[in-house]
Amino acid sequence: MNADPAPTSRDLQRMETFMRVYDAALEEFGRVGVQDAKVSEICLRAGVAKGTFFFHFPTKDHVLLERQRRISAAMAKRIDEELARTTDIASFLAGLTSVVLEEHRIIGNQELTREINLALVRHSGTAGMTTDKTAFGIALIAQVKRLQRVGAIRADIDTYELADTLRLSFWGFLLAPSSPVETRPRLAMLTSLLAGSLAV
Repeated sequence: MNADPAPTSRDLQRMETFMRVYDAALEEFGRVGVQDAKVSEICLRAGVAKGTFFFHFPTKDHVLLERQRRISAAMAKRIDEELARTTDIASFLAGLTSVVLEEHRIIGNQELTREINLALVRHSGTAGMTTDKTAFGIALIAQVKRLQRVGAIRADIDTYELADTLRLSFWGFLLAPSSPVETRPRLAMLTSLLAGSLAV
């Protein structure tokens, strides 16, 4: 098995510049909102030329999609680590709700959370953005299949469709302007209803 070659100094510089632009953009989005954020101001904060922003991110949406990709990876890791031993659908859905809400709460800005998820909705039909192509979706599908194998979910449920339905449900709640305090009980009610209809 061949190991990946070590990154060159140019690769490292590109990654460092990417992170500077990415961090400056998220900071600016949090400060003035995505719509009012100016690429020129982001570049000034990052200490790069304006063209550098567009080299790394074709649009401001692509910064938001990168943030969502990182959230998706963090949620997938937690799903694999924390929910892989659940043996009933109700516990799994309760744990999944906690993972999704906690990982989005880390953003620390409710409006930015909304904008990130709106960008995801706007790009949901593009290659690599379907449920079975995201880290979150892949982990979710794997756990749904596992729960079917242990008899916790009805075998006639299509795993992809269930995972996609869950993802779309979370999007709906994350796009709503309500606070996390209002969101959690509503999601709990939804997951309770789902658990009742999915259980064997």
